[in-house]
Amino acid sequence: MKWLDKIVQWVLRCCMFGLGAYIILRGVTIAGENGVFRNSPVLSAWYSKIENWTAGTVVPVISYVENNSGEEKAIQEEPAFTENLYPLAGYLNSRKRGERALESQSEYELIVRAEAQAEDNKNPRKSEEMPVQTDQPEEEEALYDFHYLLYHYFSMDMTTTIDKERLDGKKLLSMDMTMEKKEEPQILIYHTHSQEGFADTVEGDDTTTIVGVGDYLAKILSEDYGYQVIHERGVFDLVDGVLDRNLAYDLSLQAVEEWLEKYPSIEVVIDLHRDGVDGTKFVTEYQGKPAAKLMYIVGMSRTADNVDISYLPNPYVEENLGFALQMQLAAGKVCPDLMRNIYLMAYRFNMHVRPKTLLLEAGTQLNTLEEEKNAMEAFAGVLDKVLGGE
Repeated sequence: MKWLDKIVQWVLRCCMFGLGAYIILRGVTIAGENGVFRNSPVLSAWYSKIENWTAGTVVPVISYVENNSGEEKAIQEEPAFTENLYPLAGYLNSRKRGERALESQSEYELIVRAEAQAEDNKNPRKSEEMPVQTDQPEEEEALYDFHYLLYHYFSMDMTTTIDKERLDGKKLLSMDMTMEKKEEPQILIYHTHSQEGFADTVEGDDTTTIVGVGDYLAKILSEDYGYQVIHERGVFDLVDGVLDRNLAYDLSLQAVEEWLEKYPSIEVVIDLHRDGVDGTKFVTEYQGKPAAKLMYIVGMSRTADNVDISYLPNPYVEENLGFALQMQLAAGKVCPDLMRNIYLMAYRFNMHVRPKTLLLEAGTQLNTLEEEKNAMEAFAGVLDKVLGGE
């Protein structure tokens, strides 16, 4: 029976060791969450490393590995500046080896889920790497300079990258984004995240959420500017009454494609969101009224390794960029402080449906419904100017 006693002792020791390790790790985690390590640079640094390692190991969908090369050109042009976004790591490595990616349904679903969470888990590059927008240039030629354009009008997520070929200011600004008004529907507004609300949203009343803001935008574009507008008020981020965004973009895409099939005349597609930034409220003034600041997100369908995401192809990336940039510049003439920088992200966000597609973030959870509606008045005017070629 000695062998049985040894086995029992070995099992008990393993259990004790595992329990002890769990208690230590749990204690460290709780201490870190309560800021115990913040007063000690050494402990803080070690805690940060443990936290990052844990995120990269346990939650790879929203983590990345950063290469701190410190070289400016790496951000702008070189694929050597890599943040290997999971679960794309296997796909990226296979591309580097020249192998064909395994396009399985399970892997596709992982990527779709990562896309669904990406908007809420932005990881912008440091401010010193991507300076904030300043005054517009006096000469149009300045917009043709890659570095100037990138640094003054764009912010970039850690998950993606862009180069001179794709961010060609002269090409983007020369794109024809005009649209003649017709009797058929030409503008589609929808909300992948219909449950997004504001500081004064009334529970159960969707007219006080982002959907209500969409109602107002559709009304302005229709009554004030004469466009034929469809407002899709469907809910795509609730499953059995519970908030679930894992398949929100897939579900909203189905609705969008149905509208586009029914009305091929639709040229402009707007996915209207509300941004979520902890403790931050973006507000400016438009025509003497407080208005929420706006931001365009452009899905690059490209990772930080400069590799296109084949699961989420977008043949209209350049057109999406051109439309957003022209809208950004037009807004600067109407209300200089209305727009935050255009935000570039790795995924697609259903922007492949039409060349003139926008993912519009209107304010944050701290803005009021009135501020949101005032912002829509400014946005509608800007859209009309770009579509009218002004």
